[in-house]
Amino acid sequence: MRRFSAYPLASALLALSLAACTPYSVHTTARPLAVGERSTSMVFSVVPGGIADDSSRTSLAVPSIDLERRFGLDDRSDVGLRINSLSGAIVSYKRRLDGPTSAPTAATALLIGAGFVNWGQHAHVEATLIRSGAERASIVPYGGLRIIQIAPLTSVAPHDAPTIGAFGGTRLGSRDGGVTIEVGAFYDRSALKMRRGDFVIVPSISWHGRSRRRAARP
Repeated sequence: MRRFSAYPLASALLALSLAACTPYSVHTTARPLAVGERSTSMVFSVVPGGIADDSSRTSLAVPSIDLERRFGLDDRSDVGLRINSLSGAIVSYKRRLDGPTSAPTAATALLIGAGFVNWGQHAHVEATLIRSGAERASIVPYGGLRIIQIAPLTSVAPHDAPTIGAFGGTRLGSRDGGVTIEVGAFYDRSALKMRRGDFVIVPSISWHGRSRRRAARP
């Protein structure tokens, strides 16, 4: 029985944390939440072959579980907080570009975010362009382009190149609750060279629910 790799333990753990802490998945349509609405999502994603050893031809899939909470701001935008793999936090702002939130037609939005990942070892910034179909049915397709950059905040954290890619998914259910399936394809150069190649496919699934703020009682 062949054992996995001769990598130093510390390097392997760091690579695992870096792979798990990259929030590749988007899991939102272009239509923001309305004022007074709140949503909660749990996202499970995996990077097949996220850590690989060429000498033994062995690879490990790297999983990630994120929790996101979003709040409606105005008639065109919402804001969210994403807890990334219990090791980071990212605040994001989504702005619809082609109409008000109330219009259930096909939509285009810009999503920008910033925060930290990898237990505070790296700063994180992201920008995403999203296009989604009309939300009059229980099946809503969406997709777009995404760019992510992380930057070291400590002297021992490795530098990394930008991650650039595209994604597509389908929301099943309604805004009040359902399941979303998504697949992303990204160019992501491994900072520690512990993955075969720089191209990754990231499948993911999420569960979401929506609620409204209760009116204050007199």
